[in-house]
Amino acid sequence: MQDFTGIKEGTVVKGKVIRKADGDIFVDINYKSEGIIPKDETMKYTFFDGIKEGDDIEVYIKSIDSNEGNVLLSKIIVDKKVIFNSIRKAFKERSPIDGKIIKSVKGGYIVDFGANVTAFLPISHVKFFEGDVMDKTIPLKVIQIDEERRNVVVSYKEYVAEKQQAEEGKIKILFPAGQKVQLTITEVKENGLEAEKEGIKCFIPIHEVSWVKVKNLKEKFKTGDVVDVLVLGIEKDRIMLSMKKLIENPFINFIKEKKAGDKLIVKIKDILNEGVLVELAPNFDGFVHISELSYLRRIKNIGDFYKAGDDINVIIAKIDEQESRIYLSAKRAEKNPWSNMEERYPVNSWLVGTIKAIKEGEGVDVELEENIDAFAGISNISWFSFNKIEDVLKIGDKKEFKVLGIDKAKYRILLGLKQMEASPWDSFMHKYKEGSFIDVKILEIDDTAIICQIVEGVNGRLPIKNKSKIPNKKGDIIKVKINKIDKDQKKVYLSSKELESLEEKKEVDNYIKTHEHKITMNDIVNFGDVEKKDEKQS
Repeated sequence: MQDFTGIKEGTVVKGKVIRKADGDIFVDINYKSEGIIPKDETMKYTFFDGIKEGDDIEVYIKSIDSNEGNVLLSKIIVDKKVIFNSIRKAFKERSPIDGKIIKSVKGGYIVDFGANVTAFLPISHVKFFEGDVMDKTIPLKVIQIDEERRNVVVSYKEYVAEKQQAEEGKIKILFPAGQKVQLTITEVKENGLEAEKEGIKCFIPIHEVSWVKVKNLKEKFKTGDVVDVLVLGIEKDRIMLSMKKLIENPFINFIKEKKAGDKLIVKIKDILNEGVLVELAPNFDGFVHISELSYLRRIKNIGDFYKAGDDINVIIAKIDEQESRIYLSAKRAEKNPWSNMEERYPVNSWLVGTIKAIKEGEGVDVELEENIDAFAGISNISWFSFNKIEDVLKIGDKKEFKVLGIDKAKYRILLGLKQMEASPWDSFMHKYKEGSFIDVKILEIDDTAIICQIVEGVNGRLPIKNKSKIPNKKGDIIKVKINKIDKDQKKVYLSSKELESLEEKKEVDNYIKTHEHKITMNDIVNFGDVEKKDEKQS
């Protein structure tokens, strides 16, 4: 005899799927007849294909037809109860639960937990989520449940906040400030080491790896290496770590024995583009900038003069205790040849130099026999105007220069090329006076003035009112008067009565052409009558 105990409406029982047909699922629930999960439910909640014959499932008995013996079952009711119980448990235990964002509504989103059990996610509680949240399954905290109405409110913001809080607590335990900890390197980068400890990721900057400069971290470390680090502290959720501070700073010991001005013999460790790296003590390096290598040699490629392993004389130029840095100089370890450069190259003396480089708009670098830097500025190249320096000088040209001064700050001699010739301005001043009438050549006509050549190297300026009314052109010879000579500014101001008259005549001619003038003899004879007639009319 079969036992039908527990088979009654409103209960949940276990059964076995015996067959599927036309969307219906038939389940053996140990009753006198099969139970049926109807097509309406299996298709609506799309679980028909997911259930196989022979599966053991839990079902809810919705109704029993005592006459026919048919039993109407529901799987979704059981699923809803299971899911809602898990939501209730998550709320009670304050644990996260995963949900899928399925719809955007006013003020937030609808979240699906399965079996059509949904919750509301307020838009203010999506904070901290990166990117578009739609169709994403994300962890959530249940912050409100209405048991009677089955309403659920969830939050991603609170999930993140609690996770961060828990992680911060874990960080404080795993990374106690001032303590040594062991980390596993997860990635070696150019600027430092990525590492982790029990899932907490952290970073060791390259400048905290060693007291000496590390050129290539990949030569010293690899992924999977275990390293000791000192926890310096935690700032803005960032774990501050250092490997080098586990050992005593060699800078401290160094400055106990050395001071600025001391001379040393050091060994070159590496040649860099900007200078040379030298060893001051074990695990402690110093640096000589390229500008501090030599007073006289213009060094572009350090490798042409120095190599790793060479001994070099240096002087401690500066000690920066705040940055734990030693600034070294090789050239200051020798006597500065620029201290008495005026004796070697007196101002106003002449010398021969070779054009080494042309800097358009600035001047030229000149190489002297002693390989000392010299410079001729653009204003000291020629008395005469030119468009580009290359129009008058070429690299490799040997020229005689006059020493104009010594620039000790930039370690170079200031030269003049034009000073080797007589100034055209001096000869002009001897020959011409203010008020003189002279013939000049037009060099250029612009909107406000004509630029005229008086003699080669000396130009004058002739003001004009209207460029279009000037009948002359570039290259013409015209007669002008010297109005003023500015000796300090070396400028000459010119005037021309002839051009002024031509401008005025052209203005009158243009006026007559553009206005009608129909005055006849009768108009002149009857002028008085016309006036009287006009008075009567008025």
